[in-house]
Amino acid sequence: MAAKEVATTAVLKEVPTASDRSKSHPYFTQKVRLHSFHAQQVFDRGFDLCTTAIFSLSVVLRIIGTDDQARDVEGIVDERLSAMFEEIRGEVARLDKLAESNGIEFSGIDYSHPKEVEAKITSPRAVRYIGLIREFDSLVAKLDTLWLSGVIPDGIYSRSIYDWKRRILRLAGTIRSISGRAMTAARRKESQGKEKAEVVAITPETAASVPEQVVA
Repeated sequence: MAAKEVATTAVLKEVPTASDRSKSHPYFTQKVRLHSFHAQQVFDRGFDLCTTAIFSLSVVLRIIGTDDQARDVEGIVDERLSAMFEEIRGEVARLDKLAESNGIEFSGIDYSHPKEVEAKITSPRAVRYIGLIREFDSLVAKLDTLWLSGVIPDGIYSRSIYDWKRRILRLAGTIRSISGRAMTAARRKESQGKEKAEVVAITPETAASVPEQVVA
């Protein structure tokens, strides 16, 4: 399994305060059917973690910080989400070519325990992260088909799924870390009550330098 994530004070402070939670915010529940155990596991471990951080950026940071600060950090999160989508779609295209060259069709595969999950959507980026999990579920189905057909060896199959799952969970941890640093900087500035507070502000440069976090 991946190494345990080390939580920092800055990360922990991203959690909305009691005052933040007391406000009435909009949301809707999206039901999503996930077929593979691996996608179900990513949802269970990563979705709430990621969407709480995204909500902090989209809503809470604008309350305690500035709109410009929120937009800067959101831009970094959007870039990382988009990059992951592109990487998954690139892998899907590669697997499609591999299947075609071996006369394999991606149809007929079934799963013993598909699961319908309920994703609480509190911001537009929450939709993107659940979409990422669905893309991963489709990717796993292609890997499963190629493995069951004998095209992909056992070792490569297991390692591929593990690596992709770890990367998507790591993205959730990274977004949480970025959000935590931005929230901490904004709260410190707010508490000091002056523009020239001696804090480390989150900028596109500093947020982009946040190391990727691993979610166990």
